Amino acid sequence: MSHLSLTERIDAPATVVFDLIADPSRSPEWQSLLVEMGSIAGRPGGVGSSFAGFYRIAGRRLSSRFVVTAAERPTLFQVNGTTTGGWARWTTVIAAYGSSCEIQVNLEYELPGEIIGPLFGMLTASRIEREFKRTYKNLKQVAETGSAGAHAFQADDEAAEPGAQLATT
Repeated sequence: MSHLSLTERIDAPATVVFDLIADPSRSPEWQSLLVEMGSIAGRPGGVGSSFAGFYRIAGRRLSSRFVVTAAERPTLFQVNGTTTGGWARWTTVIAAYGSSCEIQVNLEYELPGEIIGPLFGMLTASRIEREFKRTYKNLKQVAETGSAGAHAFQADDEAAEPGAQLATT
């Protein structure tokens, strides 16, 4: 099992950030590894609602199905995901600070065995960390400006922004 975590300050209200995270139809605006959304069932942000997403990992298209397992607008959003041979638990806690907020994101995951070999050859652990960081940099920009901007999905080899924390285990 792998684990990624990140804390990020966002200059947008907690409700705006929650609504952006909880609406799967908006995921392509900020999730850097997501190449296509599939079916969406239920109310965005509602416990029990579900959605499918197609991700590009190690040069392969990975189909995943997510179910919302916890949601308390605007402070908590959690989904559990499955794919053939893998799984993920993605938890976001949002703390409001006036007209801004801070998110704490934890992603626990296990990739399917068939891509583990190529994963270490083609997409190193540091690359996965950069994609995770870039995803939340994109979220920050979309929440603050309403637009992903031209640079949103370009590779980001820069160090973390001041105040951003990233950890893997």
